[in-house]
Amino acid sequence: MPRPTATTQKCRSGKSLALNIVFAVLAVVVTGIALELLFRHLLFGPYPFMKEWRDPLLYADGDSSDDYWLLRVRFGSPPARRNDPLLGHVKTDITSGTYTHRQAGNLNGRTPVLLYGDSFAECATPARDCFEGLFNSNARFAEKYYLLNYGVGAYGLDQIYLLYQNSIGHYDNPIVIFSFLDGDMDRCVLSLREGQKPFFVLEDGRLQLRGLPIDFDPQGYFNRRRPRIFSYLLNLGLFKLFPFYFQANSPFSCTRRAKEDLTRALLQEVAADLHKRKFRYVFVVFEGLHRTGQRPLNWRIRFLEGFFAERRLPHIWARQALEDAVPSGSFLLRDFVISDQDDHPNRRANELIAARILEWLYDNGTD
Repeated sequence: MPRPTATTQKCRSGKSLALNIVFAVLAVVVTGIALELLFRHLLFGPYPFMKEWRDPLLYADGDSSDDYWLLRVRFGSPPARRNDPLLGHVKTDITSGTYTHRQAGNLNGRTPVLLYGDSFAECATPARDCFEGLFNSNARFAEKYYLLNYGVGAYGLDQIYLLYQNSIGHYDNPIVIFSFLDGDMDRCVLSLREGQKPFFVLEDGRLQLRGLPIDFDPQGYFNRRRPRIFSYLLNLGLFKLFPFYFQANSPFSCTRRAKEDLTRALLQEVAADLHKRKFRYVFVVFEGLHRTGQRPLNWRIRFLEGFFAERRLPHIWARQALEDAVPSGSFLLRDFVISDQDDHPNRRANELIAARILEWLYDNGTD
């Protein structure tokens, strides 16, 4: 019987090595799938020892992904009620459907000043310490003007724009304060948060509204949606190791670019409409806890600085109003927020921001 040649032995050795690699890869894949299925079973099963792992922040970014909010409900947080067919929700001062303000009867011939925004405009303080209380109790202001607060908590920039679009026609020659939190840029890429919300997409450079109709059965709506997470174990590792990148803060992130593109389009629409109507207006930007002290500006503020400068749009930085009120280098955020657990502005902060807005109002020949 002929002995195997060296070439034959090499071929057999090569085939054996290839088979070993294939089996090893299959073993890794099968083990990975088994571990993922086991982890999902434990994560969503009735196991109290898994409580600490039922945190949506471990698997998704709430500023960039619907998955975070879907997991939040699946882990036990009830979804928010919806009370408006277009915006998802409005506060009690705003009439759903018509978007008239319930305090508009107090105008009495005075010029309406309309404040749009999110919870930083609506305030987490009592009304007397919020902008409507501070402005309308100011004798000089109240002689000619009356402020209507259209700020609604939890709104994204898209919802603020929609409320502006559907309410501005109720008023003759108003002054518009279009405010938003820098984080409202992030909410533009979401179709839901605590509850379903409308959102926009860009098609051929034009804004197209999506996310309608609003489902008035929020639990049913969330039950029909499922997170699009490929692997919970993989996401867990990535969010632990690379939080900055996977929270869409990287300049190479497609999600970050989508936020910038939508913000640019929405603010351009607002500015163009205000210019067309020949209304007096100013943008007011609140800044969240993305930086403290002398840390560099976050990417949202840098983007907005460039946007406002390029288009020469009137704007006020709320944080700058606070920093200007204290000696250089002594700014402490806790002096201007409600508490360590609530970073909404307190009365002192609202007073300083209101004063900066009034300064703009009077300096621009409107008094």
